[in-house]
Amino acid sequence: MSAAQYRAERAQRLLEDPLLQEARQTVIQALQSEVLSLPLGERERREAAVAMLKGAEQFFRVFELVMDGFKLERAELTNAAQIQARHHAIEERIRNG
Repeated sequence: MSAAQYRAERAQRLLEDPLLQEARQTVIQALQSEVLSLPLGERERREAAVAMLKGAEQFFRVFELVMDGFKLERAELTNAAQIQARHHAIEERIRNG
């Protein structure tokens, strides 16, 4: 197994891990609750809470993009291996007439 395949498999497991999904949901829900619970008059606290919520959402989006990048790298390696195998098969047919 190549390093890219290993990273892709680990990435897939991480994204599907119930603990990570639960943690994400907990963080987002807690920040949303914080934003909604603050009175409109507490502008600075609301802005800080909204910024934290946006930051958390952005973190999870970037995390998923990184993990998808590992999966894409694995797919590209698999595709390259398939092309190489086809190339060898064609060469073999040419040699064997």
